[in-house]
Amino acid sequence: MGNDGGSIPTRRELVKSPTRAKTTSELRTQSSQNSTYHWSFCPLSKQPLVSPIASDSLGRLFNRPAVLEWLLKPSSFGDGEEVMKTAGVKSLKDIVQVKFEVSSSEDAKDSNEGVVNGGILNGGGSGRKEVWVCPITRKELGPGSHAVYLIPCGHAFAEAAVREIKEDICLVCSEKFDKLDGVVKINPTEDADIEKLKKRRERLTAASLSHSLQKASSKKRKNKEDKKEGKKEKEKKSTTAGDIASKVLGDEQGRAKKRKMEMSDNVRSLFTSSSKPEDRKPKDADFMTRGFTIPVKNK
Repeated sequence: MGNDGGSIPTRRELVKSPTRAKTTSELRTQSSQNSTYHWSFCPLSKQPLVSPIASDSLGRLFNRPAVLEWLLKPSSFGDGEEVMKTAGVKSLKDIVQVKFEVSSSEDAKDSNEGVVNGGILNGGGSGRKEVWVCPITRKELGPGSHAVYLIPCGHAFAEAAVREIKEDICLVCSEKFDKLDGVVKINPTEDADIEKLKKRRERLTAASLSHSLQKASSKKRKNKEDKKEGKKEKEKKSTTAGDIASKVLGDEQGRAKKRKMEMSDNVRSLFTSSSKPEDRKPKDADFMTRGFTIPVKNK
């Protein structure tokens, strides 16, 4: 078919494109785009990030109202179960409110005024209208930066600033934190950082602690409460069913008694059990003459 003496190509060979490994430049570009998205939009509501902000055990950022809505009504978001299941978010104890310092410089105001399409793009190419900065270094916290937040206070800093802190005290609110499990990296991109957060979650789970370092709900106590509620509900249903059955039976007996009292003599005679001859006479008579009186002629 190709007039070259070769074999006829199939449709699959014509349509299928050869697999090609991505170059380092392409991988870097894709990683940058993913980082920009995670620093700009809530993965649950798909809306631009805006304060108040919450974070899970994997360092992802969410709009806190969206998380509250999902906890109250999981069906509010189509892929909400899949998104939140990754970090095991089941209650408010599994998230921490992150407190970013918003830049108040004139440059930040100018960039906010340039937001278009509902906050999809601004001067920095981010979906956020706010510009977050580290309260110590005053450097912007966003895509390409290494930022962390502290637990339990939730204040966000540049990772380098927290590394230089000698005492385990937040420089904003002076609240103590644990350097091992009280520092969470925001939107980590390196495999080592992601694995570190996963191991942290395993340690907290083994210690019956949640992401916010609060005591996690005991499964045993929860199961006992569920069993008690189920038993009460079962007893309630059983009592209700018994009351209904007794009421229906009483009504039936009352109606039967009333029908029996209102029964006429003729109808009652059909069901009589009397042994009197006069009551038995019609039954003893011939079938053909039952109910009739045959006159007897006087001889």
